[in-house]
Amino acid sequence: CFKLPCALSSLREFDEENFLALISIDRNYPNYHHATNEERKLVDEKKQSDEDYVVFDEYPFFFNGAGIINGQRNRLVLINKKTYQITDLTPATMDVESFDVNGRNIIYSGIDFETFKGKWSWVYQVNVDTLKTEVLFKETMQINRVFVYQEKIMVIGTFAKEYGAMEAGKFYELKDGKMHLVLDNEFSFYNSVGSDCRYGKLKNYDKVNGEVYFIATEKSKAVLLKYDPKGLTHVVDFEGTIDDFALGHDCIYGIAMKDQKTQEIVKIVKDEVIPLTSFSKLLGEYYVAKPEKLVLKKESPIDGWVLKPKDFDPNKKYPAILDIHGGPKTAYGELFYHEMQVWANEGYFVMYCNPRGSDGKGNEFADLRKNFGKIDYEDIMDFVDLVLSEYPNIDSDRLGVTGGSYGGYMTNWIIGHTDRFKAAASQRSISNWITEVCASDYGIDFPIEQEFDDLYHCEKELWEMSPLKYSNEAVTPTLFIHSIEDYRCPIDEAIQYYTVLK
Repeated sequence: CFKLPCALSSLREFDEENFLALISIDRNYPNYHHATNEERKLVDEKKQSDEDYVVFDEYPFFFNGAGIINGQRNRLVLINKKTYQITDLTPATMDVESFDVNGRNIIYSGIDFETFKGKWSWVYQVNVDTLKTEVLFKETMQINRVFVYQEKIMVIGTFAKEYGAMEAGKFYELKDGKMHLVLDNEFSFYNSVGSDCRYGKLKNYDKVNGEVYFIATEKSKAVLLKYDPKGLTHVVDFEGTIDDFALGHDCIYGIAMKDQKTQEIVKIVKDEVIPLTSFSKLLGEYYVAKPEKLVLKKESPIDGWVLKPKDFDPNKKYPAILDIHGGPKTAYGELFYHEMQVWANEGYFVMYCNPRGSDGKGNEFADLRKNFGKIDYEDIMDFVDLVLSEYPNIDSDRLGVTGGSYGGYMTNWIIGHTDRFKAAASQRSISNWITEVCASDYGIDFPIEQEFDDLYHCEKELWEMSPLKYSNEAVTPTLFIHSIEDYRCPIDEAIQYYTVLK
């Protein structure tokens, strides 16, 4: 057991003498973890005396869920197992994004910057004996992960030429400074199937005995895949999500959601998912509605679901709530969603779907470049029409709409384009893309992803996609719910629309 004078995000055995670690540093105090106790005390006192203000001198300067990140970097270090002496492997201005070990070399992807961090990364190699760093790849590429497979340097990334910066990464072998395509891919290597009942930060990648595993989103579920140059193999695949995993000798242990239950620790043997915990018993005798799947038949079919209200009576009419997910590149699935279940218990039908722009169905389906508020709005409204035709017990004069983040954006868009909903709840929304670009932690990335013709003069395109442009048409009673410390969708996005409606 030992204590480090820095935040630690990763620690692993490197050799008999050292641990390899990824730590968090402040580039303004890059040697804090090397300083004496007295020196650190002086730095801490200075920080405390300056705590009433923050200096922003780079981008991004804050990040949603993390707060102020100006000056923060992820740094690779060695930690001696006996002396706990720390040896820096990367410079103070380098932000390491992923890494793996290749003999006495550490392969890593990251961005070395002092004022601006873009979407594009390079690949580096540092030798732990000489501390010499070599740039292995420095072309414009969005890199998701680097790893070593059978002594080959592998990169998952995209040149963003087909579907833009939101395009799924492909598998490349990095050799002689060039990327050689090994395996095409359209999976997102993370779990983007939504639920409001997950706890903690979970991993989506692991390497065990030289074999590489990924959690990926496929349609409305999250699966576990094993990498092979010939193709990706499904290791865990069920209607639900595998949220975390650890490989045992003859089974897989994981954290999973399925069958309308909360997260459970499970043991997976072949195709059988065996719960080892019973947290879902906390639901007690509450009514839990089972999702009924509907598919909207289009050239690109739209998957959706309906929850029936508690004590459903086929002779009665019921109000209904349309819920829209965030992202937009996320997805709904057949998971326990507490918010929706509360509405069902309150006597509402609940409907939700994965319109174009959602994850799980490949690059073309997820491509919303220059189409926000167009094809996605069309899919959502067509799905509502389908639900009303299939469920005559829904009172079409008592429909509500809600959603958060991108779902809040769509809620704002909907009330400016139709009056069919009798109430709306816009949660952590976006109303004005011009102010969103200028004030969000995600701002500069958005016009890059949209591939506007002129990134420096794209105000017309941004305004065309902004719900605020159409707000004078809104007549729907609307509740805005927002958080002050939401940096992805800043609170002024709600205040602007609220002010216009007032």
